[in-house]
Amino acid sequence: MRSVLVFLVTVLLSPALGAAAFISASDGNILYTGRWDDSNPVEPWAYAKGTSVIAGFSGTSLSARISATTTDYLRVIIDDDAINSVKIPVTYGTASYNLANGLSDDYHKVEIVKETDAGRWTFLGFELDDGADLDSPPARPALRLAFFGDSNLAGYSLEHEQNQADRSLRGTYYGYAGITSRMFGAEYSNISRSGATIRSLHASFDRIDWNSRGTRWDFSKFQPDAVVINIGANDVGRPVAKMKKDYHALLDDMRAVYPDAHIVLYNAWGWDYDEPANFIHEVIEERGDDNMSSAIFPWLFEQWHGCEYDHGGMAHVLAQHLESELSASDWTPGPADVMNGYGIGGDVANGGFEEEAPFGGYGWRYYTDARVDRRSDGTAHGGDYYLRLSDGAASHQPNPALPGEVFTVTAWYRTQESDDEVHVTIDFRDQEMWTAPLDSWSETFGKPCSESEGWCQLTISATAPSATANPVFHSRLTFQAGSGSTVDIDDVVMSVDDGGGGGEVCAEEGEACMGNSDCCSGSCSKGKPSTRTCQP
Repeated sequence: MRSVLVFLVTVLLSPALGAAAFISASDGNILYTGRWDDSNPVEPWAYAKGTSVIAGFSGTSLSARISATTTDYLRVIIDDDAINSVKIPVTYGTASYNLANGLSDDYHKVEIVKETDAGRWTFLGFELDDGADLDSPPARPALRLAFFGDSNLAGYSLEHEQNQADRSLRGTYYGYAGITSRMFGAEYSNISRSGATIRSLHASFDRIDWNSRGTRWDFSKFQPDAVVINIGANDVGRPVAKMKKDYHALLDDMRAVYPDAHIVLYNAWGWDYDEPANFIHEVIEERGDDNMSSAIFPWLFEQWHGCEYDHGGMAHVLAQHLESELSASDWTPGPADVMNGYGIGGDVANGGFEEEAPFGGYGWRYYTDARVDRRSDGTAHGGDYYLRLSDGAASHQPNPALPGEVFTVTAWYRTQESDDEVHVTIDFRDQEMWTAPLDSWSETFGKPCSESEGWCQLTISATAPSATANPVFHSRLTFQAGSGSTVDIDDVVMSVDDGGGGGEVCAEEGEACMGNSDCCSGSCSKGKPSTRTCQP
């Protein structure tokens, strides 16, 4: 097995040791993706996240000369080994960055992806072993996707489950634009910005640098098969008529520059009342454009932004929708490289705690990571992992819900002491998800489950209320250790029955349900998208 060392060793003002051959950025064997200003071929620069440099090379080490206008973060991937890729900071000024050492002396592939969009990066070239050279570049993908949006698409707090703002925790590679594109093997562009509104996106969508009017993009350089627009959360509170007017103005110009692309309005419900998810299908109907569609994903990350496993769920929903709308064999998605944080068919996501996102999250939220521990020590009830909660700590997961549905949860638990206990709660919330529960069901479990007796099974059922001023949109399942207790949880399963309420509801008669029309049938109630994510 080859020995690989990929990380930022040092920042040098001269070529790195052992990298004597310099390859200019203008070399024809370098593949650039995303929006680049290449008016000076030896100093191409980019601003947008997701912009990348890809090349094949021979030799045992690799460095790159990069100039940056501020601190940004790059992901370095050697030989498509994303699991062992590393995100490194680049700082103001020009420097050489050591990207790889200790490689086998044969062919390798490098991909450098800009994870953040704080400033511009200028790629100046590669430094290789003496006598080494670039090989022919990988083939450019045949399929193309373009994404436009706000902080959700921009990967704000992507690598943190509690909405932390540090730039090092933001990203795009494991955001849903990147995940979805890799599912289709597609090249992609990500033009997004935290805090963006429909109007500010309209003002900046045609720029290479979001902040600079003078950096106009030549749309003929990249004509995507599909365009995904995820915008409008920051417009909530404005009159719907004005938001719709802004959507039309944006879409007029989008259609002008992308005459043949399928355009998807992709929004979430559960963020706030009168959010775009409630009316984007109306915008498309008003336009009468048969090459446009809308898709809805649930906002399951509460008052926070989504992290990697949430984006895995968003990618899952979007990939199903694109496959359905584009109806071509080329648009059959492969598996995602990030776990799906959305429950499927009424179940919870990752109920056995076996899966993990690249940054370490596993699909369950918590208000503090203290006393919440995903463990693997050979004693799990099933598989390798289980969750340990100590001294009042809690972990929870939200999922879609409809009025009148009956939720049944089974799980296995284990206590350390005879008086330890675990509190299990299912509560129900409306479209503004972080508000107080509409209803809550709780039970406490303890004796006779001690460690010496092994694992015990618990069951709890709850019915979503039907007679509330605002209808139910979400459930939230919470496990909490009692004060002073230590409790292990494993193999959580949730099932949902419609309670005789008539099944799914859809935004429109016949509209696809979460990207899969098989989920919805019969008469549908206008005004609320179906909440059930279905198996493909």
